[in-house]
Amino acid sequence: MSSRAHGPLWCATFVVLDAAQAVLFGSFLQRMDSFLIGFLVFGLSSLGCLVAVLWRVPHELQTARAMPGLLAMLNVSSAAGWLAYLGAIQLIEPAVAFTVFSGVIPLAVVAARAWTPAQTPLHGWERTGLAVLALGLVALAVTTLAGLSGFVRGGGAVAAAGLLFSVLSGVAMSGMLLASYRLSARGVSPTAVFALRFPLYLLLAAGGYLLGLDDKGSLPPADLLAAVAVGLAVLAFPIYAVQKAVSLTSALTLGAATALIPVVVLVMQMAEGRVDYSQATAVGLAIYTAGALLAAAGRARAESRRKPHRPFLDVSGSRPPPG
Repeated sequence: MSSRAHGPLWCATFVVLDAAQAVLFGSFLQRMDSFLIGFLVFGLSSLGCLVAVLWRVPHELQTARAMPGLLAMLNVSSAAGWLAYLGAIQLIEPAVAFTVFSGVIPLAVVAARAWTPAQTPLHGWERTGLAVLALGLVALAVTTLAGLSGFVRGGGAVAAAGLLFSVLSGVAMSGMLLASYRLSARGVSPTAVFALRFPLYLLLAAGGYLLGLDDKGSLPPADLLAAVAVGLAVLAFPIYAVQKAVSLTSALTLGAATALIPVVVLVMQMAEGRVDYSQATAVGLAIYTAGALLAAAGRARAESRRKPHRPFLDVSGSRPPPG
């Protein structure tokens, strides 16, 4: 197939895998220790990336070590983001948790632009899209708090905690993305960034497991192996799929594909059957998706008018290296 056909295919790949991550992890973590699963999945994937970096480009680790502030930001934000996210998808509907988490990221990045000089103003479509996106998040939050969503693991306090975890995870992950872009701008590859992202998280996850903070009883080894295998497939491989999609398709196509992930999450959780279908959730997702698509179109128009190209999430003021 041509590269034009490959681009949408890679987009579809990471959309499906990211959606599966929210649904399957929500299901697994209802009955498994989230600290243990997180430690094994992120420990194995980051170890694999570290081995690859040491073998091919060991100098990148030295480059990263010269920026301790960025490494600290990368680790703190990653640890906070994943701990909060893995907590959120256990407490509230996966589609809601994933959408709030995803939607907070661009809003937090836009807020960060206010403190960054020499930024190109947002396109009009982009501003409107982000406003509609925020409205969709508010609708989903109200739906969850009012008990109209497909699933809440408890009462109103649990719903509020799940939403809070989702918001915190989105804010933290935006910090992780900013740190990643800044490291990339200084010559540290995505593989090396991934390898350096999880040391603090792994320490916290190991401590949480040893203290039994999320102990749900004994677990058959086969179930644990299955959860780890699925985790590696839906967490590690999508990163590669996104990188391939970036190189083969337009910003508008990529943004549109990303905006559709929450919809796919809703479809998958309906197919899984653990979560009831909620019309109120579907309405909130529709509002969110419309805003996200409009914002993606505005970003694509803004990027097409200026060169050299710089990703929306790069607010560091320095341009990432080619490729």
